[in-house]
Amino acid sequence: MQATAYSYRRDPNVPPFDDSKPLVIFDGMCVLCSNGVRWMLDRDPNGVSRFAVIQDLLPQALYRHYGLDADAFDTFMVLKDGEPHTRWSGVLAAARTLPQPWKTLGVIGRIIPNFVGDAAYDVVQRNRIRWFGSRQSCRRPNEAETARFLTTP
Repeated sequence: MQATAYSYRRDPNVPPFDDSKPLVIFDGMCVLCSNGVRWMLDRDPNGVSRFAVIQDLLPQALYRHYGLDADAFDTFMVLKDGEPHTRWSGVLAAARTLPQPWKTLGVIGRIIPNFVGDAAYDVVQRNRIRWFGSRQSCRRPNEAETARFLTTP
């Protein structure tokens, strides 16, 4: 996906939001996705990354802006410095938002070609609900996590 940095700012269908920090968009109904966010929060409780569930309006608008299907949700997205990172690139971008050693692993992971990383990502993505399950309700932040989440009222 080719995109101009911060192009969503000019899209009237994308509500304005604070994009000064990396934003990780994930499926709040998916157990694997929600546990992945919990894992990131546990390793970087004071970090700068923010999180949003695809079930909310802003993430859906961002997906539409980039030509992604928010209903199918076939990739999570990391929006960093105004640029979207999806699939394998998203995994590596998410790792680079964390402290060491995860940041270094996010850099080293670039030696894996995107077509290989994307293929592995796609296998997990297609099977994530069957393998890990889904929640009855969308994962929302607890009181301690509230500042790290963008939520739609």
